[in-house]
Amino acid sequence: MKHITLIMLLLTLGLSIWALDDSFAGLQTISLAQARDLALSQNAAYQAQKASLESAKWSKQASLSSFLPSLSLGANVLWMDPAATIQAGNQNITLNNDFRTISLSLSQPLYMGGKLWQAYKIASASADIAELNLESKRLSLLSEVESKYLSVLQLKSVYGISLAELDAARRNLELAEIKLTSGILSRADILRFQSSLANKEVALLQTETALQLALQDFANYLALPEPSMPEELSLQTDSELLVSLQGFDLSQTRLMTDRALQVAKQRNLSGQILDKTLELSDRALKIAKGSFLPSVILTGSRKYEENGLDRYKFTASNQIMLNASIPLLPGLGNYANLRKAQEDKRKTMLDYKSATDGIKLGVQAATVNWVSAAKQLKNSQIALSYSTELYEQLQERFRQNMLSSLELIDAELMLSAARMNQTNAYFNYLKSSTALMQLLALEDPSLLETLLFAE
Repeated sequence: MKHITLIMLLLTLGLSIWALDDSFAGLQTISLAQARDLALSQNAAYQAQKASLESAKWSKQASLSSFLPSLSLGANVLWMDPAATIQAGNQNITLNNDFRTISLSLSQPLYMGGKLWQAYKIASASADIAELNLESKRLSLLSEVESKYLSVLQLKSVYGISLAELDAARRNLELAEIKLTSGILSRADILRFQSSLANKEVALLQTETALQLALQDFANYLALPEPSMPEELSLQTDSELLVSLQGFDLSQTRLMTDRALQVAKQRNLSGQILDKTLELSDRALKIAKGSFLPSVILTGSRKYEENGLDRYKFTASNQIMLNASIPLLPGLGNYANLRKAQEDKRKTMLDYKSATDGIKLGVQAATVNWVSAAKQLKNSQIALSYSTELYEQLQERFRQNMLSSLELIDAELMLSAARMNQTNAYFNYLKSSTALMQLLALEDPSLLETLLFAE
């Protein structure tokens, strides 16, 4: 009995394929892989995050250049009116009105209180954060695409169920009308079947509208010119992973949750971004402390200037200067910046703890939901099997005039609820698996089994 009625899952989901009417039959199909590729290529937020990463990389290169010497070429022309006059012995010599000077200056910072190094490490950490944000955005985008993809398939399956139930309600009404002619049923019984049929028609219209909206939302998200119908996804209901999850007790679920937390500690992108954010606040504090330290800069220059008598005849001179400075005033600004950096770091640490607890809770909830969804899928399959068998028996008894119309309609409602529960359980399992994979930064479903079931 361990795998009883598992085949009923595929049979029920198959309704969404053969039962669809012409309103959706003409739609083009799209696979999950195609949907993912379209989302990555056309999503504006993802492309913007790519640009943000490139900007952060160039910012890192710019901060690296602050360690390198700077070389500058300068030139100026000085015009004096009247021209300057100098005395040479007993003679007065009038200089040219114009002077030209060309200079070449080389400057190398030797020590800046650690501010240059910390600025480079901040730029490096910012580039890492941008890269993690890009990967996080990619996984989030893929997860959202898959969620919308599954939502359409879920409504498609529900639509197929509604069509099948409407067809069954029509057949029951036809049979009831034959019995009314024979005098077996009363007019009140016919009204029950007519009411049931009308309710099925209303449910079908509601499901059709929901499916149309889901298709349009899916198309808009992928920037498709026309809605496309997602291809069916197959789930091996007798897979070792699913069967194992369905047999988990409380202690096994807790062990699985602990393993998921260990994987999340290493792979969760939000946690890695938090680590980098904490590093940024720490380095910002070190920069603030470096404002109280001296700075040392070595500068060398070579200047070419005219003597004032001969145009375009330059005299070269060299200069080397070692400049050391210690900030004294205003000390209040540096102290205020230091205290601000300290409070910013304190706030970041508190936010870090709060966010880390949130990530931990999210992973725990996603793992428990995954296991619970697997168990609900098994129970819904069993319930659907029993409900189907019971309905078939009651329907046969109704044909043989051994059952009242009210009892048959009640059986219809029970079967309808069982079909809906089974369909929802199927897609809830797929969605819970997707949610857990996103938190663990996984794309391949096989890695989920490999990491969480590793001995």
